[in-house]
Amino acid sequence: MVRLRVLGSLEAYVDGARVGLGGPRQRAVLAMLLCARGGVVSVDRMIDQLWEGSPPARALVSLQSYVSNLRRVLEPSRARRAPAKVLVSSAPGYAVRLPQDAVDAWRFEATLRRAQGASPDESRRLLREALGWWRGPAFVEVADAGWAVTEVARLTELQLTAREMLIDAMLSGGRADEAVLLASACTREQPLRENGWRLLATALWAAGRRGDAIDAVRQCRRILSEELRLELGSDLEALEQAMLTGQGYEVEKALPTAAMSAGADSASPVQPVTLPPSEIPHGDDLFVGRDTELAALARAAAESRHSGGVIQVTGEAGAGKTRFLSQAAQRLAAEGWTVLVGRCPEFDGAPPAWAWVEALRALARKVPPTEPRLVAPLLDERVDAAAPADAVAGRFLLHRAVATWMAQAADHGPLAVVIDDLHQGDAETLALLEHLTGEGGPAVLVLTAHRPSEAGPLTATLGQLAARSSPYRIALGGLAAADVRTLVTAVCGADVDPHTVAVLTERTGGNPFYVRESARLLASEGSLVALSDVPQGVRDVLRRRLGRLPRHAFEVLRVAAVVGREADVEVLVRAVELAEADVLDGLETGVAAGLLSEPGPGRVRFTHALVRDTLYADLTWLRRGRLHARIAEALSDLRPDAATALAYHCSRSANVALAPLAVEHGLRAAELAERRYAYDAAVAMLERVAESYERIPEPGGDRDARRVELLGKLLRAQVRAGTTPAARVTRGRAIEIAEQAGRDDLLAAALTGWQVPTPWQTRPYGFVDRPVVAALERLLAEARPGEGQARSTGNTAVASGVADAAVRCLLLDTLVAEIAGEDSPRRVVSAARELVAVARLSGEPGLLAQALASAAKCRSYERATGFRSRAAAELRVLAERLDLPVYRWVCEFIDASVAGARNDPDALRAHAEAGLELALRYRLVESEAVHRASLAMLAQVQGDFDEALRGYDEVGALMDRHGMMHAQDFHELALITVGLARGRVAELVPLARDRYERNGPIDGDTYALVLARLGRLDEARAVERIPLRHDHHHTRNTCIRAELAALLGRHAEAPELIRQLLPVRDQLSGGAYTVFAMRPVAHYLGLLHRLLGEEETARRYFVRADGVARRWGAAQPPEDGGVR
Repeated sequence: MVRLRVLGSLEAYVDGARVGLGGPRQRAVLAMLLCARGGVVSVDRMIDQLWEGSPPARALVSLQSYVSNLRRVLEPSRARRAPAKVLVSSAPGYAVRLPQDAVDAWRFEATLRRAQGASPDESRRLLREALGWWRGPAFVEVADAGWAVTEVARLTELQLTAREMLIDAMLSGGRADEAVLLASACTREQPLRENGWRLLATALWAAGRRGDAIDAVRQCRRILSEELRLELGSDLEALEQAMLTGQGYEVEKALPTAAMSAGADSASPVQPVTLPPSEIPHGDDLFVGRDTELAALARAAAESRHSGGVIQVTGEAGAGKTRFLSQAAQRLAAEGWTVLVGRCPEFDGAPPAWAWVEALRALARKVPPTEPRLVAPLLDERVDAAAPADAVAGRFLLHRAVATWMAQAADHGPLAVVIDDLHQGDAETLALLEHLTGEGGPAVLVLTAHRPSEAGPLTATLGQLAARSSPYRIALGGLAAADVRTLVTAVCGADVDPHTVAVLTERTGGNPFYVRESARLLASEGSLVALSDVPQGVRDVLRRRLGRLPRHAFEVLRVAAVVGREADVEVLVRAVELAEADVLDGLETGVAAGLLSEPGPGRVRFTHALVRDTLYADLTWLRRGRLHARIAEALSDLRPDAATALAYHCSRSANVALAPLAVEHGLRAAELAERRYAYDAAVAMLERVAESYERIPEPGGDRDARRVELLGKLLRAQVRAGTTPAARVTRGRAIEIAEQAGRDDLLAAALTGWQVPTPWQTRPYGFVDRPVVAALERLLAEARPGEGQARSTGNTAVASGVADAAVRCLLLDTLVAEIAGEDSPRRVVSAARELVAVARLSGEPGLLAQALASAAKCRSYERATGFRSRAAAELRVLAERLDLPVYRWVCEFIDASVAGARNDPDALRAHAEAGLELALRYRLVESEAVHRASLAMLAQVQGDFDEALRGYDEVGALMDRHGMMHAQDFHELALITVGLARGRVAELVPLARDRYERNGPIDGDTYALVLARLGRLDEARAVERIPLRHDHHHTRNTCIRAELAALLGRHAEAPELIRQLLPVRDQLSGGAYTVFAMRPVAHYLGLLHRLLGEEETARRYFVRADGVARRWGAAQPPEDGGVR
């Protein structure tokens, strides 16, 4: 193991022993590579810097010798000719490849990141440990070398920052006296560093030494004036003023932005939308090639002119997708198309569904919306209208209104929508795209571009588009050599020799962006640099070009990168710590260098996401945090309505004083996301809100109630987004807060936050949260309707020991969900009956719908068909009357289950297909999974095993993609069920054994059955099992145990198994649950009676099983009947 130390003199340790690194120049080679922090340093640059521009004739030989010597020292056990693993060759030079912990400077920086945001005690421990690694100035032997100055300065700055962070941690932990000592040392050593004086004054104030605190500020003023002829900074002035005016100044509020007002105007009603002119992104003179692709696009557009269609443009980063779309848009516009353009943001902080917001705002200027109230959330971020009571219906109405609007626009002429960077699209962007391109959608041409390697969630949407609209596909590869030559010549402004073009073509693979940047480097530094000094990667080319910019221009671009792909010039002028003239000059430099473009007045945009990403990635975490804070301050003053951007930058800031603003703006941003039905975006925002609230030292008011309220908002967004496991975690956090506070009102609010019906269990299989159940039962026992004085908390009104009927319904609903299938069936049914009764008394149809759905869900699928059918009929009336699609699919689910229990596969299929249609129309992910599983089960029962596996695979992928509970278990059980049915038992042994070893006896019967069918009876007998559970899998599991008893000769188990199976003897095992099916129950009764020697009874059951199987359309062996 190699360990390197640079925080002081350069030292190396191999397997714990210190090793010699040779003479000064050889040590400098290693130091130079370490300064690059894992990056490649070219041979030419190393030679130039080692010999300070005057290398000897044999400099390359000497360098190679130094490298060879270092490799022997650092890897003494490396086999001859084996590739080096520490000091590696990487064109066009060398690099150090070591884990983060192997270099003390790298470890130091990582530890600072961990300390940021940790608890005060943990942060203090980490920072003290990290600062203890310093043994002197960084890279002390080479600190004055030109190539080391930047890295030394950076590490020194990090060291100073770490000391200041330690002071902050001490103050946060109530250790003001210790903070005073360290802050005093900092100001002695760095008297010109204002932040040190700020911390010293703050620490003195916290220690009760108020006079000394004020004196510290004055001392700083004197030093700055005498040494630098500068005035005191605004932060220290504000601190001094607060101290002098005696405003009860608190230490936590001594940070510079604490006194900032929220600056947010209250949301206003819907106003007429004023939009800028519709903009088609313009190409430039450097667009070359792509003739074949443009011709294909022209043909596809012509075919789609009257009927609509989808064209998918694909290509990896730098392939020229945006420029290609620009050319396509210009050509379509020239042919009379109305072209709308939207871009999916390539950075956080943009509002949800932004691509559609851009496109539809442009459309509004040309064609007013047909239903402005419904589409208003997409046109104005200030919308304050309440969303429909049912979010599912609201999303559908919004999507339908957009489709109607676009259809009206298309009546006036061909309409095209261009969506760039679709791989970055959020869930609502993709949902609206799917709706518009689905059956019955408007006659619109949709032209999209995405990176195939980053499809991610887009994969499902691409599948939907392929199934519905048969999209045209255009893949952008590398440019041909002739096109590369044209592009390079255009950039360089002169002919380039064929050899140079050939090398660039091979190196770049014809990637247009990489070619363009290499050509610019060629133009500025010549062929020697362009062909030999640039590593094989476009980011390295960019770093080379960025490194040649004037310092002020580079700093401006870094701040712009933190803002995002596109930035407001006014915001940059305010955020960058330079004079306005310098900021504007820096932006002009960026534009001149081809790194920035000007998409509109007062705005700049990085010419490619890779430029922005490279700049942002090269910033330290600490620097990013400070820049986010400055941008947040600028936005608060200049763009107070930009809630999403403000929330993003405030939450990313390292300044705890911005945490209240992060909460305020985050809630506004989440509300906007929910009005746009972008629940995945709302979840991300609310997670940051909850985190930011915890960072507020003393928020005031009822802190615990506020925490529970925020977590309740997060929970409901998570449920609507389909992330059930995350929602349970959130509810657990809220319950913990309420219990720690000893507040029943908060406990009830936490327990009843989940109000969206789900098809399957919302908890791990076989798990009962006993503390939650106990809390529910206690609240229900103490709370009787109509008594006491209610208190209001969040969305729930709960008295001290008393609840109204609505709250009692919610508590009962939660209790039913927690104990169904786990406790006594009577207990569950009793709670469900009370739930329905109280809901009826409440007079609230929404509560009654929720109660009926819960009651039907918890009753036996096989034995309570009458009750469940009546509940579904009543629920269907309510769902239609109240327009509640979320309950309409529940009716289809219940009726499909009833059909399964009654051996009516045709009705089951009809209800499953109707439920699936609802699920796809309203974007109900869990419902989609349920109904697709039902269709896969039907395929398996009827012997189409390939179709069954395809369907189960699709469901498993859907569940996994959306973070649904039991996704892995579902898919594994599906594979086992189909494998048993088709007789491929030997293939199932590894999977069944793995599940048994992972889950224990709860999966014992399945594993034992696999072994027993293979004749491994002794092994099967040794498998541990649990008592049969009375849940929705009871019949299926009982049938597995019945077959196992028959194979293993367990006569004593047969009578009880027969008793449990008799009430469902005329059903298909698992048919009522509509997910996994086995043979008819009668088949397993036949096996049990045969085991007992009752052959005639067994034969009658096998005949009965044959009849059930035929009703299901199942092929089966004639000798014993039953569905495989």
